[in-house]
Amino acid sequence: MEVINTKPSDHQFWNAVVSFCGIAYFVAWSYSFYPQLILNFKRKRTTGLSPDFIYLNPLGFLALTIWSWGAYFSPIAREQYQERHGEGHFPEISKSDLAFSLHAFLISSITLGQVWWYARLNRAKKSDIYGREEDPLLSRTHGRRVDGDEEGVKGDKMVSVEPTKPSVPCQIALVALFSAAGISALLVWSGKYQFLDWLYLDSSIKLIISAVKYVPQVVLNWKLRSVEGFAIGQIICDLIGSVLSFAQLVISSTIINNDPSGIIANPAKLGLSFLSLTFDLVFIFQKYWLFRDVGKEEEGLGGAGDEED
Repeated sequence: MEVINTKPSDHQFWNAVVSFCGIAYFVAWSYSFYPQLILNFKRKRTTGLSPDFIYLNPLGFLALTIWSWGAYFSPIAREQYQERHGEGHFPEISKSDLAFSLHAFLISSITLGQVWWYARLNRAKKSDIYGREEDPLLSRTHGRRVDGDEEGVKGDKMVSVEPTKPSVPCQIALVALFSAAGISALLVWSGKYQFLDWLYLDSSIKLIISAVKYVPQVVLNWKLRSVEGFAIGQIICDLIGSVLSFAQLVISSTIINNDPSGIIANPAKLGLSFLSLTFDLVFIFQKYWLFRDVGKEEEGLGGAGDEED
């Protein structure tokens, strides 16, 4: 079965617009991962970055990769999709979706690796793994020093104080999501569940993760009264990518394929665009309004990014 969606020949202009949106959103969303990667490399530490966010991110993009590549390449999934949406209709998955999902999974995995690597290096140097920007958090949560590590209030489950260990709710969520995917896979194998439904479950996992993964970072920024350690450049690119990704989905579904249901039939792309846009605006509000003077005040004191002793 042909895996590339058939598009009417009288939509050359809109095909060009869709292609442009796809390339542009891929560049914007893909680049959004690198400011954090570079910031971690320059600081040689990842303090100020929520471990819950870092652990959930690769899992979310793995789920997005499975959904995108499965819906695009699997003849079984595409046949089941046509049974539900009519002959000639295929999942609204573009080549830019394929490239972005795989790239995002790889880069977010590398970022997770940075967390482990820099924590290990800093422990090997017998240095304090917590940066100066986290002192306010420790003082507000009445943290105390235990053998070189910081121990926070046990009741604070939202933000993990240990930078390489996710919080208890995050650990529970990871186990639950893996279990749901595994059980559903067994149901597909037994013939009680269609393969397309399993792919939709993966897309739902991505949406769930996107809905919750930013919350610990928002809370951490609030507790620190700063966005130090969290690269705001990624948020600007993420916002641009969200708008372009949604535009590509709407134009491709409504104008080119004349199938508005295709918008809702790709819940991963639709939901990811709206969730990313929502949290991007929250981070921008924190950076440029709530805590806009924090970085300026610390510049004269050798801020958190100053590694010289």
